[in-house]
Amino acid sequence: MVLTKRQTIRIKQWLVAAGGIFVLQMAMPHIVFAAHENYIAISNGEGPKFSTSLFDMKELKVSEEEVYDRDEEFVSSATTLEPEQSLPLEGDPAVVGEHWLTVTAYSSEPRQTDSTPYTTAWITPVRDGVVALNFLPKGTLVRFPDLFGEKVFIVEDRMNVRYPYRADIWMQSRESAQQFGIKYTRMEELSVQLPRDYVLKHYEPAFPGLE
Repeated sequence: MVLTKRQTIRIKQWLVAAGGIFVLQMAMPHIVFAAHENYIAISNGEGPKFSTSLFDMKELKVSEEEVYDRDEEFVSSATTLEPEQSLPLEGDPAVVGEHWLTVTAYSSEPRQTDSTPYTTAWITPVRDGVVALNFLPKGTLVRFPDLFGEKVFIVEDRMNVRYPYRADIWMQSRESAQQFGIKYTRMEELSVQLPRDYVLKHYEPAFPGLE
């Protein structure tokens, strides 16, 4: 097979590029590793995990304050209800975002939560339908359609700062949480964001008197 001049030039360019990548991998493997990890993190909707220089690599750590400050800085297209409005769930709420993430479950045990196991980070009582999540504002409605169909959950609790892109669903008992296990699934972010007063007024606690 006879190659044209353009084809010969293109093959040489590819060989040079491949050789450069090989040399980079051999000489500076930390840059290749960091780029790969950052690509995976960004694909999952997270921020980059590593920064690199010519000679070293540093893990980018997000402080707890930064994670929880996102609650104030988040600019949402969701509709915030006034306390006296009814929850507009006669039809389907609009889906404004879709996230693929790891989902776990927890129950009201101090070793799984903190010293106030019956109260969420939003100072609301725990109950069925509460989910802990760090990257959406409290009061945001979400669904896990592949696990729970049309059931709506409310973001009211927070997870450990180590899990910026994970959801934790509250369950009545430790056994239920253990049975749920760990799943990787789709989460729908809905177009409604409830105020705390509305939640306190319209939802019954799982353990009355213990919140």
